[in-house]
Amino acid sequence: MAYLPHPARTMFISAAGYERSAQSKAAIEKNIAVTDPRLDRQRRAIARWVDASEQSGATDDQVADMEARAKIFGKIAEPVLRSDECSIFDVSALIPKLPKNDVSAFSLRNLVLPGDETIYIHLGRQEVLVVDQCQDLYFEGAYVTQVDHDLGGDEVSTFRIALVFSDPEFGELAFDRPIGQTLKRNTDFVRLEVTHADSVQRGFASLAQNGLTEESQILTAPLKVYRAAYDLVVRSMIYLGLEGRDLELGFFSGAPDKQVRKASKGDENAERYLLENGFPAVQFVGRNIGPVPDLSEPDWGSESVGFRI
Repeated sequence: MAYLPHPARTMFISAAGYERSAQSKAAIEKNIAVTDPRLDRQRRAIARWVDASEQSGATDDQVADMEARAKIFGKIAEPVLRSDECSIFDVSALIPKLPKNDVSAFSLRNLVLPGDETIYIHLGRQEVLVVDQCQDLYFEGAYVTQVDHDLGGDEVSTFRIALVFSDPEFGELAFDRPIGQTLKRNTDFVRLEVTHADSVQRGFASLAQNGLTEESQILTAPLKVYRAAYDLVVRSMIYLGLEGRDLELGFFSGAPDKQVRKASKGDENAERYLLENGFPAVQFVGRNIGPVPDLSEPDWGSESVGFRI
């Protein structure tokens, strides 16, 4: 597997867990085979040591919390991956072209996004979003859920944002490293909400930490990194709500060329093959344009456009 975006990685977490469990049991049996079979205490110690190593220092409760979050992310990612409307947007090419005008006072109540109810915005590796250089840990993207409200006949929107982290080595190591590392890297997240009654600036104040202090990498990120990630996601959302936005349907690099050619011609079997191997269809944003003019506060002139695969 090449580098997979967060929604695709969720498909393989449970499989990685089963594989690591089998490997742990085999390691325990191998170590027990060279010990005195009468020494039950020694065998139990070996089992505890292997189990602790597999959990990467996390407690049983912490591992249970991460496994629960993995299931929740799976339920979020499933409709994103299998939506009739392509709901993954790669804005890495758009980011350097976004304007810097002040959007803090903007309301997003009238913003309409393309794609399904929940979309995934892929930020790529941006230097301002790096949390830990040594681990290559950075905010990779965000799940954005649009919740509509009816206010006296007017429909307005609240947006729930979950910033998630990178895992560049997932493709190579997911099945060969302790499951605790895979769970932690792919289940830590940061939660924000921009309600229909609040401004973009007040939305940042909703920043919420998730999980216990001792298990959450997000607590090590400087405030400026949170702010930069939120700012880039919001600006990308505003651009996605514009008419005439630049979208180009395709697949992430690493996808098999032959299957991509077939999928591009509408071959459903090729599309299914690519998805099952971690390469969902994606809308690449801003590849074919120059710098974007100043962003304006979203209004009902924004028109949602769906793209069927």
